Amino acid sequence: MSRSASVLSRTAYGLETHLVHVECHLAGGLPSTTIVGLAEGAVREARDRVKSAIRNSGFSYPVSHITINLAPSHLSKSGTGFDLPIAIAILVASEQLPSAALDQTEFIGELGLFGELRRAHNVLASAVSCCQAGHRLFLPQANADEVQLIARDGFWTAASLLEVAELLCAKRQKPAPLVRPVDPSNEEGREVFDQIIGQYLAKHALMIAAAGGHHMLMIGPPGTGKTMLAQCLVDLLRDLDHDRMLEVATVYSAYGSGREHYRRPPLRSPHHSVSTAAKGGGGHIPTPGEITLSHCGILFLDELPHFKPSALDLLREPIETGEIAIARAQYRTVFPCRFQLIAAMNPCPAGRSCKEHSCRCTPSQVQRYQSRISGPLLDRIDLHVPVPELDQQTMLMTQPETPDRSGEMQWEKARQTIILARQCQTARQGCLNAHVNGSELTHRIQQADLHAAFLTRVTENFELSLRNYHKLWRVALTLADLEWVRENPAMAEQGNWNDEQRVREHHMLDALSFRAMHWGRD
Repeated sequence: MSRSASVLSRTAYGLETHLVHVECHLAGGLPSTTIVGLAEGAVREARDRVKSAIRNSGFSYPVSHITINLAPSHLSKSGTGFDLPIAIAILVASEQLPSAALDQTEFIGELGLFGELRRAHNVLASAVSCCQAGHRLFLPQANADEVQLIARDGFWTAASLLEVAELLCAKRQKPAPLVRPVDPSNEEGREVFDQIIGQYLAKHALMIAAAGGHHMLMIGPPGTGKTMLAQCLVDLLRDLDHDRMLEVATVYSAYGSGREHYRRPPLRSPHHSVSTAAKGGGGHIPTPGEITLSHCGILFLDELPHFKPSALDLLREPIETGEIAIARAQYRTVFPCRFQLIAAMNPCPAGRSCKEHSCRCTPSQVQRYQSRISGPLLDRIDLHVPVPELDQQTMLMTQPETPDRSGEMQWEKARQTIILARQCQTARQGCLNAHVNGSELTHRIQQADLHAAFLTRVTENFELSLRNYHKLWRVALTLADLEWVRENPAMAEQGNWNDEQRVREHHMLDALSFRAMHWGRD
Protein backbone atom coordinates (compact mmCIF):
# COMPACT_ATOMS: atom_id res chain seq x y z
CA MET A 1 0.00 0.00 0.00
CA SER A 2 1.48 3.36 -1.04
CA ARG A 3 1.60 6.36 1.30
CA SER A 4 2.58 9.95 0.71
CA ALA A 5 3.17 13.28 2.44
CA SER A 6 4.01 16.85 1.46
CA VAL A 7 6.14 19.29 3.47
CA LEU A 8 6.82 22.98 2.78
CA SER A 9 10.29 24.47 2.47
CA ARG A 10 12.03 27.25 0.53
CA THR A 11 14.87 27.72 -1.90
CA ALA A 12 16.71 31.02 -2.34
CA TYR A 13 18.16 32.75 -5.39
CA GLY A 14 20.15 35.69 -4.12
CA LEU A 15 17.77 37.50 -1.77
CA GLU A 16 14.64 36.09 -3.44
CA THR A 17 12.97 32.92 -2.15
CA HIS A 18 10.55 30.45 -3.72
CA LEU A 19 8.21 28.05 -1.95
CA VAL A 20 9.12 24.39 -2.46
CA HIS A 21 6.83 21.41 -1.85
CA VAL A 22 8.87 18.44 -0.60
CA GLU A 23 6.72 15.45 -1.63
CA CYS A 24 7.44 11.95 -0.32
CA HIS A 25 5.93 8.75 -1.75
CA LEU A 26 6.39 5.29 -0.23
CA ALA A 27 5.74 2.37 -2.57
CA GLY A 28 6.46 -1.33 -2.71
CA GLY A 29 9.56 -2.73 -4.32
CA LEU A 30 13.22 -2.93 -3.49
CA PRO A 31 14.35 -0.51 -0.73
CA SER A 32 15.79 2.62 -2.32
CA THR A 33 15.62 6.41 -2.07
CA THR A 34 15.37 8.65 -5.12
CA ILE A 35 15.40 12.46 -5.08
CA VAL A 36 14.06 14.27 -8.16
CA GLY A 37 13.12 17.88 -8.93
CA LEU A 38 16.32 19.41 -10.35
CA ALA A 39 18.30 18.74 -7.19
CA GLU A 40 22.00 19.61 -7.17
CA GLY A 41 24.80 17.64 -5.52
CA ALA A 42 24.31 18.68 -1.89
CA VAL A 43 20.57 17.96 -2.11
CA ARG A 44 21.07 14.52 -3.69
CA GLU A 45 23.49 13.63 -0.89
CA ALA A 46 20.74 14.33 1.64
CA ARG A 47 19.37 10.78 1.32
CA ASP A 48 22.38 9.33 3.16
CA ARG A 49 22.38 12.04 5.85
CA VAL A 50 18.64 11.75 6.37
CA LYS A 51 18.74 7.95 6.64
CA SER A 52 21.39 8.03 9.39
CA ALA A 53 19.73 10.95 11.19
CA ILE A 54 16.33 9.20 11.30
CA ARG A 55 17.76 5.96 12.65
CA ASN A 56 20.01 7.67 15.22
CA SER A 57 17.06 9.77 16.45
CA GLY A 58 15.10 6.67 17.50
CA PHE A 59 12.86 6.39 14.44
CA SER A 60 12.74 3.64 11.82
CA TYR A 61 13.66 4.24 8.21
CA PRO A 62 10.97 2.81 5.89
CA VAL A 63 11.92 -0.38 4.08
CA SER A 64 10.33 0.56 0.76
CA HIS A 65 10.92 2.43 -2.44
CA ILE A 66 11.02 6.11 -1.43
CA THR A 67 10.62 8.86 -4.00
CA ILE A 68 11.29 12.48 -2.98
CA ASN A 69 10.09 15.18 -5.37
CA LEU A 70 11.04 18.83 -4.95
CA ALA A 71 8.38 20.89 -6.70
CA PRO A 72 8.32 23.02 -8.76
CA SER A 73 10.71 20.98 -10.85
CA HIS A 74 11.91 23.82 -13.08
CA LEU A 75 13.69 25.58 -10.18
CA SER A 76 17.19 24.44 -9.31
CA LYS A 77 17.52 23.29 -5.65
CA SER A 78 20.86 23.70 -3.91
CA GLY A 79 22.25 23.66 -0.38
CA THR A 80 21.71 21.46 2.63
CA GLY A 81 18.59 23.18 3.98
CA PHE A 82 16.33 20.47 2.51
CA ASP A 83 17.61 17.79 4.91
CA LEU A 84 15.04 18.57 7.63
CA PRO A 85 11.94 18.82 5.36
CA ILE A 86 12.92 15.57 3.61
CA ALA A 87 13.26 13.80 6.97
CA ILE A 88 9.92 15.17 8.20
CA ALA A 89 8.21 14.13 4.96
CA ILE A 90 9.52 10.57 5.32
CA LEU A 91 8.42 10.36 8.96
CA VAL A 92 4.94 11.66 8.16
CA ALA A 93 4.55 9.36 5.13
CA SER A 94 5.56 6.38 7.29
CA GLU A 95 3.02 7.50 9.93
CA GLN A 96 5.60 8.11 12.63
CA LEU A 97 4.51 11.77 12.86
CA PRO A 98 0.97 13.19 12.50
CA SER A 99 0.16 14.84 9.17
CA ALA A 100 -1.99 17.48 10.89
CA ALA A 101 1.17 19.05 12.33
CA LEU A 102 2.29 20.12 8.84
CA ASP A 103 -0.46 22.69 8.26
CA GLN A 104 0.99 26.11 7.37
CA THR A 105 4.42 24.97 8.50
CA GLU A 106 7.80 25.26 6.77
CA PHE A 107 11.07 23.49 7.57
CA ILE A 108 14.70 24.46 6.88
CA GLY A 109 17.82 22.86 8.29
CA GLU A 110 20.86 20.67 7.71
CA LEU A 111 21.02 17.32 9.52
CA GLY A 112 24.05 15.60 10.96
CA LEU A 113 24.44 11.84 10.93
CA PHE A 114 23.35 11.64 14.58
CA GLY A 115 20.25 13.78 14.12
CA GLU A 116 21.64 17.13 15.23
CA LEU A 117 20.52 20.26 13.36
CA ARG A 118 23.28 22.42 11.95
CA ARG A 119 23.26 26.03 10.83
CA ALA A 120 21.69 26.62 7.43
CA HIS A 121 22.65 29.35 4.95
CA ASN A 122 20.38 32.11 3.58
CA VAL A 123 17.77 31.52 6.28
CA LEU A 124 16.84 35.13 6.92
CA ALA A 125 15.36 35.79 3.49
CA SER A 126 13.29 32.61 3.82
CA ALA A 127 12.16 33.65 7.30
CA VAL A 128 10.94 37.02 6.02
CA SER A 129 9.00 35.33 3.20
CA CYS A 130 7.58 32.82 5.67
CA CYS A 131 6.26 35.63 7.89
CA GLN A 132 4.70 37.35 4.90
CA ALA A 133 2.91 34.09 4.01
CA GLY A 134 1.66 33.65 7.59
CA HIS A 135 3.45 30.32 8.11
CA ARG A 136 5.41 29.09 11.08
CA LEU A 137 9.00 28.02 10.51
CA PHE A 138 11.13 25.28 12.06
CA LEU A 139 14.86 25.89 11.81
CA PRO A 140 18.12 25.03 13.64
CA GLN A 141 18.88 26.58 16.99
CA ALA A 142 22.11 27.92 15.49
CA ASN A 143 20.05 30.28 13.29
CA ALA A 144 18.05 31.70 16.20
CA ASP A 145 20.20 34.84 16.41
CA GLU A 146 19.30 35.72 12.82
CA VAL A 147 15.54 35.24 12.98
CA GLN A 148 15.35 37.16 16.25
CA LEU A 149 16.11 40.27 14.19
CA ILE A 150 12.68 40.02 12.57
CA ALA A 151 11.03 40.47 15.98
CA ARG A 152 7.97 38.40 15.09
CA ASP A 153 6.45 35.23 16.43
CA GLY A 154 6.17 32.05 14.44
CA PHE A 155 9.75 30.75 14.60
CA TRP A 156 10.45 27.41 16.25
CA THR A 157 14.06 26.48 16.85
CA ALA A 158 15.42 23.06 17.74
CA ALA A 159 18.81 21.46 18.21
CA SER A 160 17.96 18.05 16.71
CA LEU A 161 15.47 16.13 14.61
CA LEU A 162 14.07 14.52 17.76
CA GLU A 163 13.28 17.95 19.24
CA VAL A 164 11.45 18.93 16.06
CA ALA A 165 9.38 15.75 16.26
CA GLU A 166 8.54 16.39 19.92
CA LEU A 167 7.51 19.98 19.15
CA LEU A 168 5.24 18.77 16.34
CA CYS A 169 3.64 16.22 18.67
CA ALA A 170 3.30 18.82 21.46
CA LYS A 171 5.53 16.73 23.72
CA ARG A 172 7.89 19.65 24.27
CA GLN A 173 7.21 23.31 25.01
CA LYS A 174 8.23 25.95 22.54
CA PRO A 175 11.68 27.25 23.48
CA ALA A 176 11.94 30.72 24.96
CA PRO A 177 12.90 33.45 22.47
CA LEU A 178 16.53 34.38 22.31
CA VAL A 179 17.34 37.86 23.55
CA ARG A 180 20.31 39.34 21.75
CA PRO A 181 22.90 41.20 23.81
CA VAL A 182 23.37 44.90 23.22
CA ASP A 183 26.18 45.75 20.83
CA PRO A 184 29.23 47.18 22.60
CA SER A 185 29.99 50.87 22.51
CA ASN A 186 32.33 52.48 20.00
CA GLU A 187 35.32 52.74 22.30
CA GLU A 188 37.60 51.05 19.76
CA GLY A 189 36.85 53.76 17.21
CA ARG A 190 37.53 56.43 19.82
CA GLU A 191 40.98 54.95 20.48
CA VAL A 192 41.85 54.90 16.78
CA PHE A 193 40.59 58.47 16.31
CA ASP A 194 42.63 59.77 19.24
CA GLN A 195 45.80 58.16 17.89
CA ILE A 196 45.73 60.22 14.70
CA ILE A 197 48.14 63.14 15.13
CA GLY A 198 47.56 66.25 13.07
CA GLN A 199 45.77 65.77 9.72
CA TYR A 200 43.16 68.35 10.61
CA LEU A 201 42.00 68.78 7.03
CA ALA A 202 41.51 65.02 6.68
CA LYS A 203 39.55 64.90 9.94
CA HIS A 204 37.41 67.77 8.73
CA ALA A 205 36.73 65.90 5.48
CA LEU A 206 35.98 62.76 7.47
CA MET A 207 33.27 64.58 9.38
CA ILE A 208 31.76 65.85 6.12
CA ALA A 209 31.80 62.35 4.63
CA ALA A 210 30.22 60.84 7.74
CA ALA A 211 27.56 63.53 8.07
CA GLY A 212 26.41 63.51 4.45
CA GLY A 213 27.22 59.97 3.33
CA HIS A 214 29.70 61.26 0.75
CA HIS A 215 32.33 59.19 -1.04
CA MET A 216 35.91 60.16 -0.22
CA LEU A 217 39.35 59.62 -1.76
CA MET A 218 42.45 60.22 0.39
CA ILE A 219 45.73 60.89 -1.40
CA GLY A 220 49.03 60.88 0.45
CA PRO A 221 52.24 58.97 1.11
CA PRO A 222 52.33 55.86 3.33
CA GLY A 223 52.18 56.28 7.09
CA THR A 224 50.09 59.45 7.17
CA GLY A 225 46.98 57.88 8.74
CA LYS A 226 44.76 57.16 5.72
CA THR A 227 43.87 53.63 6.84
CA MET A 228 43.26 54.72 10.43
CA LEU A 229 40.90 57.46 9.27
CA ALA A 230 38.91 54.98 7.22
CA GLN A 231 38.69 52.51 10.09
CA CYS A 232 37.29 54.99 12.57
CA LEU A 233 34.71 56.35 10.13
CA VAL A 234 32.30 53.47 10.70
CA ASP A 235 32.39 54.14 14.46
CA LEU A 236 31.48 57.78 13.91
CA LEU A 237 28.19 56.68 12.36
CA ARG A 238 25.01 55.92 14.23
CA ASP A 239 23.86 52.32 14.64
CA LEU A 240 21.57 50.98 11.94
CA ASP A 241 17.83 51.19 12.44
CA HIS A 242 15.76 48.02 12.41
CA ASP A 243 14.95 48.01 8.68
CA ARG A 244 18.56 48.64 7.61
CA MET A 245 19.83 46.12 10.13
CA LEU A 246 17.49 43.49 8.68
CA GLU A 247 18.64 44.29 5.13
CA VAL A 248 22.30 43.89 6.07
CA ALA A 249 21.66 40.71 8.03
CA THR A 250 19.77 39.23 5.05
CA VAL A 251 22.72 39.96 2.78
CA TYR A 252 25.17 38.26 5.14
CA SER A 253 22.82 35.31 5.55
CA ALA A 254 22.77 34.90 1.77
CA TYR A 255 26.56 35.10 1.78
CA GLY A 256 26.72 32.27 4.32
CA SER A 257 28.13 34.08 7.34
CA GLY A 258 26.61 35.92 10.27
CA ARG A 259 27.71 39.16 11.89
CA GLU A 260 29.12 39.71 15.35
CA HIS A 261 27.38 43.06 15.81
CA TYR A 262 24.23 43.34 13.72
CA ARG A 263 23.54 47.02 14.44
CA ARG A 264 26.99 48.22 13.43
CA PRO A 265 27.36 49.48 9.86
CA PRO A 266 29.52 46.96 7.99
CA LEU A 267 33.08 47.78 6.98
CA ARG A 268 34.56 45.82 4.08
CA SER A 269 38.17 46.27 2.96
CA PRO A 270 38.97 43.79 0.16
CA HIS A 271 42.57 43.32 -0.98
CA HIS A 272 43.51 44.89 -4.30
CA SER A 273 44.01 41.41 -5.78
CA VAL A 274 40.27 40.62 -5.40
CA SER A 275 38.64 39.33 -8.58
CA THR A 276 35.83 41.12 -10.33
CA ALA A 277 33.39 38.31 -9.48
CA ALA A 278 34.33 38.37 -5.80
CA LYS A 279 33.88 42.10 -5.71
CA GLY A 280 30.60 42.34 -7.59
CA GLY A 281 29.14 38.94 -6.73
CA GLY A 282 28.12 36.02 -8.90
CA GLY A 283 28.68 32.30 -9.22
CA HIS A 284 26.46 29.50 -10.47
CA ILE A 285 24.06 30.35 -7.67
CA PRO A 286 24.53 34.14 -7.28
CA THR A 287 26.06 35.15 -3.97
CA PRO A 288 26.75 38.69 -2.75
CA GLY A 289 30.13 40.26 -3.45
CA GLU A 290 32.14 42.78 -1.48
CA ILE A 291 30.15 45.79 -2.66
CA THR A 292 26.90 44.13 -1.54
CA LEU A 293 28.42 43.07 1.78
CA SER A 294 29.17 46.75 2.40
CA HIS A 295 25.47 47.68 1.99
CA CYS A 296 24.49 50.40 4.50
CA GLY A 297 28.15 50.63 5.48
CA ILE A 298 31.65 51.43 4.28
CA LEU A 299 33.59 49.98 1.35
CA PHE A 300 37.25 50.81 1.94
CA LEU A 301 39.61 50.36 -1.01
CA ASP A 302 43.24 50.85 -0.01
CA GLU A 303 45.90 51.24 -2.70
CA LEU A 304 43.20 52.15 -5.20
CA PRO A 305 45.35 52.23 -8.37
CA HIS A 306 46.46 48.62 -7.74
CA PHE A 307 42.93 47.29 -8.27
CA LYS A 308 42.13 45.91 -11.68
CA PRO A 309 40.54 48.55 -13.93
CA SER A 310 37.57 46.23 -14.54
CA ALA A 311 37.03 45.88 -10.78
CA LEU A 312 37.09 49.68 -10.36
CA ASP A 313 34.78 50.38 -13.29
CA LEU A 314 32.37 47.88 -11.76
CA LEU A 315 31.68 50.51 -9.09
CA ARG A 316 30.27 53.13 -11.44
CA GLU A 317 26.65 52.00 -11.68
CA PRO A 318 26.29 50.71 -8.08
CA ILE A 319 27.51 54.08 -6.77
CA GLU A 320 24.73 55.85 -8.67
CA THR A 321 21.86 53.33 -8.34
CA GLY A 322 22.60 51.59 -5.05
CA GLU A 323 22.12 48.11 -6.51
CA ILE A 324 23.88 45.61 -8.75
CA ALA A 325 22.24 43.12 -11.11
CA ILE A 326 23.71 39.65 -11.69
CA ALA A 327 22.34 38.02 -14.84
CA ARG A 328 22.66 34.35 -15.76
CA ALA A 329 21.18 32.30 -18.57
CA GLN A 330 18.17 31.12 -16.53
CA TYR A 331 17.62 33.89 -14.02
CA ARG A 332 18.52 37.42 -12.97
CA THR A 333 18.95 38.64 -9.41
CA VAL A 334 19.50 42.11 -7.96
CA PHE A 335 21.53 42.77 -4.82
CA PRO A 336 21.33 46.04 -2.83
CA CYS A 337 24.61 47.93 -2.44
CA ARG A 338 23.97 51.42 -1.06
CA PHE A 339 27.50 51.79 0.31
CA GLN A 340 29.83 54.67 1.09
CA LEU A 341 33.11 54.44 -0.81
CA ILE A 342 36.27 55.42 1.06
CA ALA A 343 39.44 55.01 -1.00
CA ALA A 344 43.11 55.69 -0.38
CA MET A 345 46.09 55.94 -2.70
CA ASN A 346 49.67 57.12 -2.89
CA PRO A 347 50.52 60.10 -5.09
CA CYS A 348 52.98 58.06 -7.19
CA PRO A 349 54.23 54.47 -7.60
CA ALA A 350 57.07 55.05 -5.15
CA GLY A 351 54.62 56.09 -2.50
CA ARG A 352 56.22 59.47 -1.92
CA SER A 353 55.13 62.94 -2.82
CA CYS A 354 56.43 63.71 -6.27
CA LYS A 355 57.24 67.24 -5.21
CA GLU A 356 60.04 65.91 -3.04
CA HIS A 357 63.55 65.18 -4.18
CA SER A 358 63.34 61.69 -2.66
CA CYS A 359 60.93 60.53 -5.36
CA ARG A 360 62.52 58.99 -8.44
CA CYS A 361 59.32 58.54 -10.44
CA THR A 362 59.26 60.01 -13.90
CA PRO A 363 56.31 62.14 -15.04
CA SER A 364 55.17 59.34 -17.36
CA GLN A 365 55.23 56.82 -14.50
CA VAL A 366 53.15 59.11 -12.32
CA GLN A 367 50.70 59.70 -15.14
CA ARG A 368 50.31 55.96 -15.83
CA TYR A 369 49.85 55.29 -12.13
CA GLN A 370 47.15 57.91 -11.65
CA SER A 371 45.43 57.13 -14.96
CA ARG A 372 44.56 53.64 -13.67
CA ILE A 373 41.66 55.39 -11.99
CA SER A 374 39.24 56.41 -14.70
CA GLY A 375 37.80 59.89 -14.92
CA PRO A 376 34.16 58.71 -14.64
CA LEU A 377 35.00 57.01 -11.34
CA LEU A 378 36.76 60.10 -10.00
CA ASP A 379 33.74 62.20 -10.94
CA ARG A 380 31.58 59.99 -8.72
CA ILE A 381 33.76 60.59 -5.64
CA ASP A 382 32.62 63.70 -3.78
CA LEU A 383 35.69 64.51 -1.68
CA HIS A 384 39.32 64.42 -2.87
CA VAL A 385 41.37 64.88 0.29
CA PRO A 386 45.16 65.40 0.51
CA VAL A 387 46.80 63.65 3.44
CA PRO A 388 50.36 65.02 3.45
CA GLU A 389 53.33 63.99 5.53
CA LEU A 390 53.58 65.60 8.92
CA ASP A 391 56.24 68.13 9.75
CA GLN A 392 58.83 67.23 12.36
CA GLN A 393 57.25 69.39 15.07
CA THR A 394 53.86 67.70 14.68
CA MET A 395 55.41 64.25 14.33
CA LEU A 396 57.25 64.58 17.67
CA MET A 397 54.10 65.44 19.59
CA THR A 398 53.51 63.08 22.50
CA GLN A 399 49.71 63.56 22.45
CA PRO A 400 47.32 64.29 19.62
CA GLU A 401 45.99 67.83 19.50
CA THR A 402 42.25 68.27 19.70
CA PRO A 403 41.60 71.62 18.10
CA ASP A 404 41.62 72.13 14.37
CA ARG A 405 40.49 74.87 12.06
CA SER A 406 36.85 73.79 12.27
CA GLY A 407 36.69 73.58 16.06
CA GLU A 408 37.37 70.90 18.63
CA MET A 409 37.76 67.45 17.11
CA GLN A 410 36.93 65.56 20.23
CA TRP A 411 35.41 62.15 19.62
CA GLU A 412 32.12 62.55 21.42
CA LYS A 413 31.49 66.04 20.11
CA ALA A 414 32.30 65.04 16.55
CA ARG A 415 30.07 61.94 16.69
CA GLN A 416 27.14 63.82 18.23
CA THR A 417 27.40 66.56 15.61
CA ILE A 418 27.42 63.99 12.82
CA ILE A 419 24.40 62.15 14.23
CA LEU A 420 22.38 65.37 14.57
CA ALA A 421 23.31 66.48 11.06
CA ARG A 422 22.17 63.12 9.64
CA GLN A 423 18.91 63.37 11.57
CA CYS A 424 18.40 66.85 10.15
CA GLN A 425 18.84 65.60 6.58
CA THR A 426 16.57 62.61 7.08
CA ALA A 427 13.82 64.75 8.60
CA ARG A 428 14.10 67.35 5.83
CA GLN A 429 14.32 65.21 2.71
CA GLY A 430 14.09 61.55 3.81
CA CYS A 431 17.72 60.72 2.94
CA LEU A 432 21.26 61.95 3.35
CA ASN A 433 22.59 64.80 1.25
CA ALA A 434 24.68 62.44 -0.88
CA HIS A 435 21.48 60.73 -2.11
CA VAL A 436 19.15 63.74 -2.42
CA ASN A 437 17.18 63.67 -5.67
CA GLY A 438 17.19 66.31 -8.37
CA SER A 439 13.94 68.09 -7.44
CA GLU A 440 14.89 68.49 -3.79
CA LEU A 441 18.39 69.60 -4.77
CA THR A 442 16.95 72.20 -7.14
CA HIS A 443 14.76 73.51 -4.31
CA ARG A 444 17.76 73.81 -2.02
CA ILE A 445 19.77 75.57 -4.76
CA GLN A 446 16.98 78.14 -5.15
CA GLN A 447 17.07 78.78 -1.40
CA ALA A 448 20.83 79.30 -1.30
CA ASP A 449 22.26 82.68 -0.36
CA LEU A 450 24.53 82.91 -3.41
CA HIS A 451 24.86 85.34 -6.30
CA ALA A 452 24.46 84.12 -9.85
CA ALA A 453 27.77 85.72 -10.84
CA PHE A 454 29.59 83.64 -8.23
CA LEU A 455 28.08 80.40 -9.49
CA THR A 456 28.94 81.35 -13.06
CA ARG A 457 32.59 81.88 -12.13
CA VAL A 458 32.64 78.54 -10.30
CA THR A 459 31.29 76.55 -13.24
CA GLU A 460 33.54 78.29 -15.76
CA ASN A 461 36.80 78.26 -13.83
CA PHE A 462 36.53 74.64 -12.70
CA GLU A 463 34.88 73.35 -15.89
CA LEU A 464 32.33 71.38 -13.90
CA SER A 465 30.05 68.84 -15.49
CA LEU A 466 26.44 68.63 -14.35
CA ARG A 467 27.29 65.64 -12.13
CA ASN A 468 30.21 67.51 -10.54
CA TYR A 469 28.05 70.59 -10.09
CA HIS A 470 25.39 68.64 -8.24
CA LYS A 471 27.97 66.83 -6.11
CA LEU A 472 29.47 70.19 -5.22
CA TRP A 473 26.07 71.36 -4.03
CA ARG A 474 25.49 68.20 -2.00
CA VAL A 475 28.79 68.67 -0.15
CA ALA A 476 27.94 72.33 0.43
CA LEU A 477 24.58 71.30 1.89
CA THR A 478 26.35 69.03 4.36
CA LEU A 479 28.71 71.83 5.36
CA ALA A 480 25.74 74.11 5.97
CA ASP A 481 24.05 71.44 8.09
CA LEU A 482 27.17 70.89 10.19
CA GLU A 483 27.58 74.62 10.77
CA TRP A 484 23.94 75.00 11.79
CA VAL A 485 24.16 72.06 14.22
CA ARG A 486 27.29 73.53 15.85
CA GLU A 487 25.65 76.95 16.20
CA ASN A 488 22.27 75.62 17.39
CA PRO A 489 22.95 72.45 19.41
CA ALA A 490 19.88 72.83 21.61
CA MET A 491 17.49 73.24 18.67
CA ALA A 492 19.15 70.33 16.85
CA GLU A 493 18.77 67.98 19.81
CA GLN A 494 15.07 68.91 20.08
CA GLY A 495 14.55 68.28 16.37
CA ASN A 496 13.49 71.86 15.61
CA TRP A 497 14.66 71.80 12.02
CA ASN A 498 14.01 74.78 9.74
CA ASP A 499 15.26 76.30 6.52
CA GLU A 500 18.06 78.28 8.13
CA GLN A 501 20.64 75.78 6.93
CA ARG A 502 21.16 77.70 3.71
CA VAL A 503 24.26 77.31 1.56
CA ARG A 504 26.44 80.39 1.58
CA GLU A 505 29.57 81.38 -0.28
CA HIS A 506 32.03 80.02 2.29
CA HIS A 507 30.27 76.64 2.19
CA MET A 508 30.67 76.49 -1.58
CA LEU A 509 34.34 77.53 -1.38
CA ASP A 510 35.01 74.87 1.24
CA ALA A 511 33.33 72.25 -0.97
CA LEU A 512 35.36 73.43 -3.96
CA SER A 513 38.59 72.89 -2.04
CA PHE A 514 37.90 69.14 -2.08
CA ARG A 515 37.35 69.11 -5.86
CA ALA A 516 40.46 71.12 -6.81
CA MET A 517 43.01 68.34 -6.31
CA HIS A 518 46.14 68.59 -8.46
CA TRP A 519 46.45 65.35 -10.39
CA GLY A 520 49.90 65.13 -11.83
CA ARG A 521 53.40 66.39 -11.24
CA ASP A 522 54.79 69.89 -11.22
